[in-house]
Amino acid sequence: GFVRGLMGANLALAGRCANDPEVRPRLGTAFVDALRWALVARSRDPEADLRARITAGLELGWLGDPRFERRGGPDGAYLVPPMVEIPGGVYPIGEDEPIIDPIDGEESRDHMPRHAVAIEAFAIGRYPVTNAEYACFMAAGGYDEERWWDTEDGRAWRRGEGTAEGPKQSARNSLHYIRGNLQALEGWHDSGQIDDEIYERWLRRLAMTPDEFEAHLTELYPGGRETEPRYWRDGWYNNPAQPVVGISWYEARACAAWLGAQTGQIYRLPTEAEWEAATRRAVARRFAYGETFDATRSNTVATRIRRPTPVGVFVEGDTPEGICDMAGNVAMWTSSLWGEDLDEPAYKYPYDAADGREKPDAAPSIRRVVRGGSWDFPSNLARAADRVRDFPDIRNYDVGVRLAVSAPISVKH
Repeated sequence: GFVRGLMGANLALAGRCANDPEVRPRLGTAFVDALRWALVARSRDPEADLRARITAGLELGWLGDPRFERRGGPDGAYLVPPMVEIPGGVYPIGEDEPIIDPIDGEESRDHMPRHAVAIEAFAIGRYPVTNAEYACFMAAGGYDEERWWDTEDGRAWRRGEGTAEGPKQSARNSLHYIRGNLQALEGWHDSGQIDDEIYERWLRRLAMTPDEFEAHLTELYPGGRETEPRYWRDGWYNNPAQPVVGISWYEARACAAWLGAQTGQIYRLPTEAEWEAATRRAVARRFAYGETFDATRSNTVATRIRRPTPVGVFVEGDTPEGICDMAGNVAMWTSSLWGEDLDEPAYKYPYDAADGREKPDAAPSIRRVVRGGSWDFPSNLARAADRVRDFPDIRNYDVGVRLAVSAPISVKH
């Protein structure tokens, strides 16, 4: 009775009370379900304050999100990801104008030129994969079962071979860039793209000798076998309703393969062309939600939330077709290759799926394309056409995954 009465005054607090281990067993199933759906409604209410939506989403995560139906498969329980169908057709990909970084003023032209790409019908996740969904893969022994890791490099990564190389090289590249662009470091800090702790870390790195820096990297990235996402035990990132982060490209693919075996569907990572087609559709929107950037419609560095938000709380940022968080929150792995060089893509536009850029077994030294902006990316990276890249074994706190299914499609919407 107390929790029921509290719902009308403070819904999120009612959810927190319901999550108390002494209270939860005393609440009936029907009541808990009603509370869950009330929290869903609050998290998706465009009239509610954004902070209220976020809080409702976080409490919903611990209570269990009813939008994800729980089922049993041959290899464990899983959550059915809601999907949105994208019709086959010819879609405009890329743009004819450079994208300018608002912090350092650099121009990106990797998304040029604009061109048409024929894409078969497919479905894409309404939300990024959540921690709750990924927990099912872990609980089913996903890291112990080699069959989900379907490339030789993926199997090697699962065994713990070379897991530190990509992170180390990425840090080396960043240090090299910062040494030549100190104003960029200051801009990242001033804008909130990096916090005080990371800013101070880069200042310390700038003062290190090469040997000291390598020793620092070895301490930070010791390598060895990984059996959970990098930030899985960090309370800033591990609410069940938040998108999973800190996963490599190999982990994202293994999770997709495991889910496919449980459902009978072929889940996979989308190509970057599919991701862009789902975001922009035939009208070629600049952002998922329209033509002009709006900091209130997506979780980017401009919003200054500084961590991933529960999926779907930025209602105004949905695509018109109902796909959530395509212009921020977390960036997402795609299946597409970029190339070895950080600045010059080996796989340029126009996009051609037959030129080798969709090879699943490329070497770990070849970067993969990441799409979608994130909570610590500036507005330019939230552009639907922008292309980001990283090594497949990188496990950053701002990168997750969104799954796709090829036609014929028979998944729950």
